[in-house]
Amino acid sequence: MQDRRFSDEELVAYLDGETELVPMAQIEAAVQEDPALAKRLEALRFDVTALQESFELLQPSQDVLGALPVRGRGPAKRPMAAVAMVACVALAVGFGLGNWTSGPERSGWVDYVAAYQALYTHATLDHIQQTPEQLQNELARVSAAVGKDIELAQLTALPDVEYKRGQVLSFEGRPLIQLAFATPSGVPMALCIMRREEAGVSEEALATMRLEGLSSAVWSDGAYDYVLIGGTEDGLVRRLGQALQSMQI
Repeated sequence: MQDRRFSDEELVAYLDGETELVPMAQIEAAVQEDPALAKRLEALRFDVTALQESFELLQPSQDVLGALPVRGRGPAKRPMAAVAMVACVALAVGFGLGNWTSGPERSGWVDYVAAYQALYTHATLDHIQQTPEQLQNELARVSAAVGKDIELAQLTALPDVEYKRGQVLSFEGRPLIQLAFATPSGVPMALCIMRREEAGVSEEALATMRLEGLSSAVWSDGAYDYVLIGGTEDGLVRRLGQALQSMQI
């Protein structure tokens, strides 16, 4: 059973006790059988006071709520738009999710990266063996695609992983780069970098989460967005993400 069987909105509604909106019994059974889903559900647990305060700030007027279509009958039924709002707020204040505030542009490419990385296996990178000169030449070409100057020494200095290769990908006609690593046991990991279209956006702190069931860390330096993803060792991904952020890759 995979932890992405249920959406974040369904899990938040489950935590909120919205029995009419989600299959409560199925989620409860899945949590018992799937440790990854149990961890994901725990990450979505939110501080009730903080959520209520945040929701009050965002609560639409009664006129707006009255105009929304209601699922089911009776005044106790919550409009689906309000449920979606609760999910968004929960993601913003939930334990373990940090300050990740995903806009339409960012969420699209992050999902793209996560889906791509989910296809990787140990065999994807284990055959790749390049000389330092080959790695440096490749890195110079790849990093230039997003207008960055990344030194090979920065990547090879990371503990617990081996830098394997770099490649240029694309999302909606814009380049993003993937720098691939492998742990000593062969688990593939990737650092993906994409330049922001909107200049002057403030930095965002590193936040950890699960994407496609994989451990992930996301952050921004204001000019570029970063995603580090791979494996299921949340602590390792957080440490590597913090190291990369401090290097100002």
